[in-house]
Amino acid sequence: MTLNSLTPAPTPTPRNRRARIAKLIIAGVTVLCLGVAGLAAYVNWPDPYPVGAAASLPAGERDPLWADRNTTVETSSHEKIWHDMNTALQTQDRELFLSYADGDAKGQLALWWDNLSAIGWTTGYVSPNTDADGSQVVTIGVDLAFPANQMRGSGAIDAGLILTQGFTYKITTAGSDDDLRITSFVPGDVIMPWDDGKLYVERRDHVVLFALEDERALVTEHIDEAERSAVETIDLATKMGGEIPQTGFASGITGSDERFERWRFGTEVPTEGKVDASAFARPSFRPYQASEIIDPKLAVGSETGGTTVIMGPGAAYDFRLVFIHEFAHAIHFTAAPELSWSYSKASMEGFARYAEYASGASEFVAYPELKNAVATLGAGAFADERFTMEPDVHFAYDSAGSCYLFVAENGGDPWALAVDAVTQGRDITDLAAETSPTLSVANWQQWVAGR
Repeated sequence: MTLNSLTPAPTPTPRNRRARIAKLIIAGVTVLCLGVAGLAAYVNWPDPYPVGAAASLPAGERDPLWADRNTTVETSSHEKIWHDMNTALQTQDRELFLSYADGDAKGQLALWWDNLSAIGWTTGYVSPNTDADGSQVVTIGVDLAFPANQMRGSGAIDAGLILTQGFTYKITTAGSDDDLRITSFVPGDVIMPWDDGKLYVERRDHVVLFALEDERALVTEHIDEAERSAVETIDLATKMGGEIPQTGFASGITGSDERFERWRFGTEVPTEGKVDASAFARPSFRPYQASEIIDPKLAVGSETGGTTVIMGPGAAYDFRLVFIHEFAHAIHFTAAPELSWSYSKASMEGFARYAEYASGASEFVAYPELKNAVATLGAGAFADERFTMEPDVHFAYDSAGSCYLFVAENGGDPWALAVDAVTQGRDITDLAAETSPTLSVANWQQWVAGR
């Protein structure tokens, strides 16, 4: 499987078209459409794993969860360039990193390094491969801004390991063996803000907000709102019982429709009728497999890595609400770093919409069209296909969010529902009903009808 075939797509946030009718109904939310393929693993998180050294594991248990699959070091004959560039990323040695760049790559790799250094990171990786058409690519990433690092003993599949935010770049090279050099370095299918020019960055205790230099005023204007929203989201998830293995978020912002759509779609040609977006949360790559060139502290495998949030001009109607929604996605991705085919969009979008309700950023309103959709379709109101096109998308988000709210108000556990729906690849209504007969689809329909 080539690296480009694993390119993750963003979770787009439909713009607030219903704001003219009912301002509190529609939030800046994200339609989940990860284009990632691979192995989905069952994770019983956040139930704790017994704390202790490997030698003290219960009898009969061969390996702790942090020594799960995909961590075996693969011996290979990587050229010196890949050993040294990985060392440079692990030690933040800019001179060593750029010593392997010639031609156009000198400026391209310097821009990448300097922009991500401005956002902040401590370690990273670069892994070479060959694309399906025979062209050279690398997947390269760092533990950007506030890296997730789940504690050993947490029971998480990535316990004790760092999640990186990696992306695929097309490269050309010259020379061979010890003389191999990168001569060009350009984004693959996904284009991020740091690929398009020098960034302006501001940091607070729980958020880093960045934009291209000519939009620095947006960062200064919204950094404090982003910080408050980050704190609210982390506090909310903690109160729900989540063990949150990250302390903040990395977010870009733009007031340009053209830039936002470029970062949202990259080289993809948007299909007609695609939902307009206010923002999106984009999960990214971790190294696919351990090897002698990869920092052993990094989580590896097919699951997603860290998440970056991108705010667009459509978020201006309510930045707090959109930040909370997207940060909720980021926490959810970290808690359950799974793959697109293993779960429904409702499991992700419903949780992020519920985060709006639970934080007070928006209020659940059972408007007549929503009541009719829930009464008529039941869980079909938030079937996957209803999240992708107008006009059904509004009912899909609101009905999925209402299901989480119904669970929370009737003795259920919305956090466990959010995590289990992803790690088990289960429908949220089926999981809720298994927890308690009170949380049946019929009771949810009656609850919505009575609001």
